[in-house]
Amino acid sequence: MFQVKPMSVNDYEFATDLANTMNWNMAPEDFEFNRSLEPDGCSVALDDSTRIGIATCISFGQVGWFGNLIVEKEYRKHGVGGLLVKHAVNYLQNKGVTTIGLYANPGLQTFYGTLGFKLEMDFSVLSVETLDVTETEAGPENGVRHISEVEQFDRDYFGGERKRLLESIILEKGNLSYCAFDGKELEGYVAATVYEKMAWVGPLICQESKVDVATGLIQAVLRKLSGLSVYMVLPKKEKTLHEMLFDAGFDEEFSVSRMFLGPPVSKNCIYLAESLERG
Repeated sequence: MFQVKPMSVNDYEFATDLANTMNWNMAPEDFEFNRSLEPDGCSVALDDSTRIGIATCISFGQVGWFGNLIVEKEYRKHGVGGLLVKHAVNYLQNKGVTTIGLYANPGLQTFYGTLGFKLEMDFSVLSVETLDVTETEAGPENGVRHISEVEQFDRDYFGGERKRLLESIILEKGNLSYCAFDGKELEGYVAATVYEKMAWVGPLICQESKVDVATGLIQAVLRKLSGLSVYMVLPKKEKTLHEMLFDAGFDEEFSVSRMFLGPPVSKNCIYLAESLERG
């Protein structure tokens, strides 16, 4: 009989190996990080005592996010994936979440649709193997100095409370963050997580009409990432930003669709995902 249990430290190796059968390039530290933010947000599906699947989720006040979902190949189409999703939805709703988002691969849109999720927008997962740009010192304001304004701005546009997530990125030594002001009004911010050989650019939130500001924020980050592999997730509708990134050497690896269960709570804005796992 299938059942679901909370993920423990002893499950990290299994979760990593299973995730990487899908070429997700994950490490045990990814699950450790998610559990540090949401201790009960990672789950393992069992067939009696045999581990057969994993899922992750996280809550941001009234907004929740469903992340990784993968089931051992021989157990697919037997209800295990649906069991994991329903478990996560129940967990998040019991925490007061009213709206749950996720990024669905094209082949899973129908699956999530049967569980009540509705398509909202298509995104491109962009990457460049080795970024080659000229580094300069000039750039927008440093986000660390304006962390409280960034958190409030993010809350206003995202619709949920991401304070702990933002601080874990922006305040971490070696990561990058910038924000742009028009006088005293914050127009947008960007953050990037930097590893030894690669970096993830996001989240970014910018006022909807400020494409030039979003461009400047992204370029400020990229100027510090030359020589690294760089990834980001950008809405397909942002044609100007796509052109700028293609000129910088980025290509689309694959596409995903953002889907929601529950009423929309975010404001229209220019947006880069923090990750596929956490929105």
